Order: sequence, then structure tokens, then C-alpha cells
Amino acid sequence: MALRIVLALFTLVLAITMLGLLIVRMRPILRAMASARQVVRWDQPLYRIRSTAAQVFGHKRLLRQRLSGILHLFIFSGFVVLLLDIIETIGQLVYPEFSIGPVLGFLVDCFVLLVLAGVVLALYQRKVLHPKRFEGSDEKDGELILGMITLIVVGIAIHNSFFRLLEHPVFGMTTSADGHFLSYLLDPLWVRLGWGTPIAASIGYSVGYALDIGTILWFLAYLPTSKHLHVFFGAPAVFFRKLGTPGRFLPTPTEVHSSGDSGISATRDMTVQPIQSFADMTWRDVLDLFTCTECGRCQDVCPAHQAGQPLSPKMLILDLRDALVQQTRGVESSVVRSLSLAGDVISAETLWSCTTCGACQEACPVFIEHVPKIVGLRAALVERGEVEERPQEVLEHWGEERNAYGKMPETRPAWRNRVTYHFKDLRRESAEWLWFVGDVASFDNDLGVARSVDAIATLLGGAGLDVGLLYDWEGSSGNDVLRMGEYGLFEQLATENMRAMERAQFERVLTSDPHSFNALRNDYPQLGFKKPIYHYSQVLQQLMTEGKVAPTHSLGIRATFHDPCYLGRWNQVFEAPRDILRRCGVDIVEMPRSFANSFCCGAGGGRMWMNEAGMKERPSEARIREALELPGVTHFVVSCPKDMVMYSAAVTALGCQDRLSVVDVGELVLESTGWQLARTSAS
Repeated sequence: MALRIVLALFTLVLAITMLGLLIVRMRPILRAMASARQVVRWDQPLYRIRSTAAQVFGHKRLLRQRLSGILHLFIFSGFVVLLLDIIETIGQLVYPEFSIGPVLGFLVDCFVLLVLAGVVLALYQRKVLHPKRFEGSDEKDGELILGMITLIVVGIAIHNSFFRLLEHPVFGMTTSADGHFLSYLLDPLWVRLGWGTPIAASIGYSVGYALDIGTILWFLAYLPTSKHLHVFFGAPAVFFRKLGTPGRFLPTPTEVHSSGDSGISATRDMTVQPIQSFADMTWRDVLDLFTCTECGRCQDVCPAHQAGQPLSPKMLILDLRDALVQQTRGVESSVVRSLSLAGDVISAETLWSCTTCGACQEACPVFIEHVPKIVGLRAALVERGEVEERPQEVLEHWGEERNAYGKMPETRPAWRNRVTYHFKDLRRESAEWLWFVGDVASFDNDLGVARSVDAIATLLGGAGLDVGLLYDWEGSSGNDVLRMGEYGLFEQLATENMRAMERAQFERVLTSDPHSFNALRNDYPQLGFKKPIYHYSQVLQQLMTEGKVAPTHSLGIRATFHDPCYLGRWNQVFEAPRDILRRCGVDIVEMPRSFANSFCCGAGGGRMWMNEAGMKERPSEARIREALELPGVTHFVVSCPKDMVMYSAAVTALGCQDRLSVVDVGELVLESTGWQLARTSAS
């Protein structure tokens, strides 16, 4: 009885102390979230609950990296079950006869061993394998947490085993102890060591209890200062993630919070804004900063980081978090307060390294949204006029000529002179389809781009598709402009394109460029554009299904297909190009990084027009090396004009033109039909 009172008092005092510390340390973090810009993430609540359960309890994303996922699943599932033992242990302080029973007691011991196995695997990963993705992470913090976890489960095993040796069981019950098979293994050891007496057993039980309950309470108080805040914030971060097509950057009307008190308007131009300070972040942005687990999965897949550039998505989040922590704890100096997030906390060089490929977000197990933060910080640089000469020049071209190449708008349809098919002029007549050709396909001098555009034109014309063009009414879609942070210029380009499309008569849009596809499909609808959008691979797939484009012979080649970031990862279009290639008799060999895990060519987010100095190796060249490792592959297949430019240059730079041909999906389809390329004699 006396021991029970002592343990109860110990638990009460320690709980009040540690929970008090937890509250004190959590208040600044929660206050920072509450004072941030508001965004609504309550839509589709039932789906959010189901998907959160799949991610949190099923470890859906975590298990993509097998070892890390398994060890985390061992530890996580173990603690879910071990809550039963903790409930029993504390419950007996209040009601001595409380017990979870022998069956659950047996289960608890099984998971004690499972958690210990997870800890051993985690240490093996950290100390023996030591993945590069851990570089920059606080590994001492991780090891301290593993130590706490070990103390907790060892404490559970110790106090349960000594329970059976007490002369008068401390709570008057032996039912639970009968189920703990570890007790039967440990009891002989305690007796052999001379710790089997009632007094020694009471001390042993108390030590185990203190290790178990005491470490748990210490763990809770420590969490707000640790990277393991995801214990609290991981599930909310998954629940409140952005739903819908990943490629959408502009928020939907349901996400916009209008509040007179906060001064935030529901008008579109106030829903995205430059991130000059933490006051410009949304509460979801702040949540991301404190949810990061420092696992480095984002860093591991980042093309900029692998190319030797200064960007690490992980360190970007951690640097922002550390700066915010200084402010929330009220210890920042006047120097810290005067720092700009873009330029001081995060360097301009780091921000402009990003290709906005989204690989970081796809890899993150807690769904941190890196790209919107990078774009918001870029926008702050743009707003202050801190843009390097080359990207500034391209932005000016977009603003003046409505294309990245600085060409006069009336020259946009000049590529038509290469092909014999007539495409309707939507400035004067109607058509079923609008072909939104895009900047690169219209203006770039790359021969591969010309081949792919001409092949697509031949297929569309040969199939008898009712297609029209906007001619000089078409301007850049603005996809790169928006992701470079020039919000105003994007709105200008989008508005002009939408006005042109409103004046034209057509039913649906096809694009030859995944970047234009993304902007038209995801960003324009937030501004009021409602037409259905298709990538040309989806259109060709349908034409082949209808028999309007029919392969006459099998190509009999072995090829690998590169998933463009803005077609695959951002818009989930994976099957259409592959289905087309299979119908043409192409044996597809997948690269290790494919589908949603595809590796970026390095051109996105405006990077195509930026300085490449300082790279260890261009992402496009690293990708070609990956393809060269595939047995028997002779063709590298793309479905994006930017990919054609980047990979054609990479093949030339690596001197492997005789081993690997960069071709477009449309070129292979055309070859399989036996149709002749519909080019004019002049071209």
C-alpha cells in the first residue's frame, strides 16, 4: 500500500511538472500558427480521415523506403499497443484491481520485442549504413529519442517481471502479470542475482516503473524542442494537406479564408503573396516547419541537391523553422528581426536552384509543401527586384512579347510552314479542338523539338481531328512565370490567354507541353477558365482506341520512357504514353526512378533560362546515365519539348548519340503507322 502511494505521488508530481513544461514550450508554436494567414483545409473530411489513417497507421509513404519504413512501423505500432500497458500501470494507481488481462499482456510483451528490434534497425541504419539523406539532420537528437524509447520498453519489461516476485503484489492483482511471457524469462535471472526477495522485487518494480512512466513524461516535455514534434503534428499535417491534383498552385475558392479581423480578402490576388516574413505564411506553412522529421527523403530526391547546388529542401525547412523559433521564443536580436527570409535566412542562390519538380513533396512522409514556400520566397525577391540578369531578361520577354524567347508574337505560328496540314484559324473559325502549342514547341531551334511537333501535327491531321490554333493570340501559359514568383505577370498572361480563348470557338484543349497542360488544367480554373484540357498523349491514345491512328507494324525496339514532372508527378498522367508505346510494339524498360518517383530534367520552374554554373553534373546528364545502365535500351522516349531540349543536349555532352536516341512519343507513333511526315518541300 505504501509503495502504491509513493508511486502515485511520484507520477502526479512528475506529470504536473512535465506536462507544465510541455504546455509552456508548445504555446509559442501554437501561437505562431494561430497568428499566421488563414487557409481552409476542411473539405472532404471523410476522405481526409481515411487517407490519414492509411498514411499514419498503414505507413503508406514511409514503406516506400523499405528498411526505414519497417523499423518505423515496428516502433510506431509497438507504442500504439504499449499504450495498453501504460494505461494498465497508471490505472492501477487509481483502482488496484484494474488489469488488461493475460491475452493483452502477452501482446504487450511481443511488441516490447518488436520495438527493441526497431531500435536496433534504426541504429544499424544510422551507424552502419549512414544514408546521405541524414546529412544536416540533428542525429544526436535522433539517438537521444532512440535511447528514450529503449528506456521505456525496458522499463515495461522490468516492472512487469518484478511484479510476480512481490510477496504481496503491489496492487493485489496477478492476472496481467500471468500474460507477460518476458516475466517468466527474466524472473530466474533476478532470483539468480539475488533480487528475488520481496524488498528487492519492490525496488526493482519501482525502478522499472520509473523508467517506463518517467521516461514517457520526460519524452513529452522534450518533444517541443525536438525534431520529433511530428508525434503531435504528423497526423494533422497529413489530414490538412492539399487535396486534388498536386499541380494546382493557386488556391481554390474553398481554401480562401475571408476575415475582416485578419484583413485577408477572399479576392484571388490576395490568396497568394510573396513571403517577405513569417507574417506572410499560412498556418499550414508554419505547421510544416514544425512537422519536419529531418528524415532527408526530400533531400535524397532533389535534382538541384544532387547536382551540387545549394538547395536542400530539408535544410530550407529547418532553416526557416530555426528562424521562426528564435522569434517565437522572444530571444531574437534586432539583427535577427531585420533579416529577410528570402535572401538572408534562405539565400537567393538556394531559391533559384529549385526546378519546382515536386519530388520533395512526393517523397515527404508528412506531406510538407516545399514548393509553394520556395515560390513565395522567390516572389519576395522578384518584388524587391533582386533577380539575376538572365532570368530578369526572360521575365521581360514574357511581359513584352508573351514568350520566353523574345520573338515577335506574329512569328509564333511560323512552325506551321514546315507541315502540309491546314489547322483552322480560331481567330476566324470554330473547331472541336484548340491546340495550345506552347513557347518551346513554337520557338525553340532544337531539331528534336521540330521533329516532335511535326510528328504530332501529322498524326492529328492524318486522323482527321478538327483542330485549330490561336496563332498570334496565343501567349505563354505562364506556368514557369508563376513558379518563378512573378504573380502579377502570370495573371497578366493568363488573363490575355483566357480572353483570347473566350473569343475563340472550340470545345476542348490539347497541349504539346506538360507545363502548359499544368497551368491550363490547374491554375487557369481558379481564374475562371473551365474547358477540359488534355495532353497530346491522351489524345493520341483515344485516337488509337478509335482506330483513327492505327499502327501497321511493330517497331520492335527496346526503350525507356521518362515521366515529365508536370505530366506525371504533378498531374498523375502515367499510363497514356506507356499504353501508346506498347501498342506500337515498344518494349518498355523502366528506369529505377520512374512514375511518381521520376527524376527531373532540370528545366522546370524557369531553370531552363538560368545559369548552370557550379553544377557537379546536370540533372539531365545524370538521367541519361541512368538510362544507359538499362540492358538493351536504344531509345530514350520523352513527351515534353523541354525534355527534348535538355536530353538531346545531355546525350551530346556525354557523347553517347550512337547508343541512345532521344525521341518523342509522337515520332514513334508516326513511325509505327507508316505515314510519311507531312512536311513541306521548303522545310
